[in-house]
Amino acid sequence: MCSSLTKRGRQLPIVLQMGYAFPMPHMIMILTSIDQAKQAQWMTEQLLDKQLASCIQQLSGTSTYRWQGKLECSQEYYLHIKTTLALKEQVVAWLEQHHPYETPEIIILEGECSESYGAWLSGEESYL
Repeated sequence: MCSSLTKRGRQLPIVLQMGYAFPMPHMIMILTSIDQAKQAQWMTEQLLDKQLASCIQQLSGTSTYRWQGKLECSQEYYLHIKTTLALKEQVVAWLEQHHPYETPEIIILEGECSESYGAWLSGEESYL
C-alpha cells in the first residue's frame, strides 16, 4: 500500500496491484440481530427510508449464547447494515433507540471496498 489519495475531501488509501494504483474507499458494516422476522423487516425499511444505510442484508440462523447465567438458543435474523463512516453514529443511535432487546448486538466493522462500490455507497448518502 502506498500513501493516499484525496477524493471528495476524503483520504483514500491506495492499493498497488500489478503496477496500477487503486483507491480503496472506506465503508462500515453494522451488524445486529433480532428474533422476529417482521421486526427485522421493519428495521430494514426504516433505516433505508431514513437514508441511514444504502443496503441491508437479512440472513437467518440459530444463535447460541449465555444470557443471565443460562445457555440460550434461538432463531434470529441478522442484519448487515452497509453505510458510510459519516452515518455511523446516527445508525447506532437509531438502533439503540428502536431495537427491542435489552442489550442489542451492535457490532461495527470498518473496512475498505472497491472504488465503484464506495461511490455507490456515498452516492446513496447524497440523497439526504
